[in-house]
This record gives sequence, structure tokens and C-alpha cells, in this order.
Amino acid sequence: MRMTAKQVGNYGEAVAEKYLKKRFWRIVSRNYNVRGGEIDIIAYRFGVLAFVEVKTRSNDLYGKPSDAVDGEKLAKIRRAARHFCEAYGVGSAIRLPNRLGGDTRTKIYKKRIDVIEIYLSKDKKTEKINHIKDWEKQL
Repeated sequence: MRMTAKQVGNYGEAVAEKYLKKRFWRIVSRNYNVRGGEIDIIAYRFGVLAFVEVKTRSNDLYGKPSDAVDGEKLAKIRRAARHFCEAYGVGSAIRLPNRLGGDTRTKIYKKRIDVIEIYLSKDKKTEKINHIKDWEKQL
């Protein structure tokens, strides 16, 4: 059965979340939406708050997945990231839930936008994951 673009996107985001968790990232939010912007995954690890855009493809017919993260898409991610930081009081620290059910205020030394490319094989299994850190510096 053929997957819709939405299903492929959701699958890619689930794969990216699992990938990040395996590397000790804490998922702060998924599919954070505001008017004029959206962030697929917001994650925290070792003082870094990453706003992650996930792009999933089964072929390179239209270029690499990261090619879709252009200036316009970055502006939307930045807008949503600013909103998130203002709404949740994220400046130099963020509140993360701890194992005891409370919150722990954790330092943020860097905020960045990452792109995770998910490549799928013909049978829709994950073939390759490419995590591009600090995407804006790559442009």
C-alpha cells in the first residue's frame, strides 16, 4: 500500500525522534505550531536547544531532503522558535521535567536549527539518517 505524503512525514518524524532519544536528546516538544510557522521537533541535550526540521524522502528526484529547507522555510522555523522561547520563558535556561515529577531548570548555552534527513528504501524502511547540525551555517 502506498503511503501519503503526510504519512511519510509522520513516519520520518517518529524515526527522527527515536534517533535523537538514542543519542540522549530530551524531546521538549513535537509539532510545535504557531501562526506562520511550525517546528517538527524541539530537543535539548548538553546545553543545546535544537529546533529540528525533519525531511523524509524515498528518492532524490527533487534533490536532497535538506534542499527543501530554504530561506522561506527557515524564516518560518525562526518565527516559531521565537514564539516558543517567549511563550515558555526560554532565555538562558529551560524547565525540563525530571524523574521525580517536578521541573528542573537547565542551562541553555546555544540555540540552533538542525535538519534531519530521512532516506527511505523502496519498501519504506529507514535506509539512512543524516543529522545536519546548525543548518543556518551550512547555507
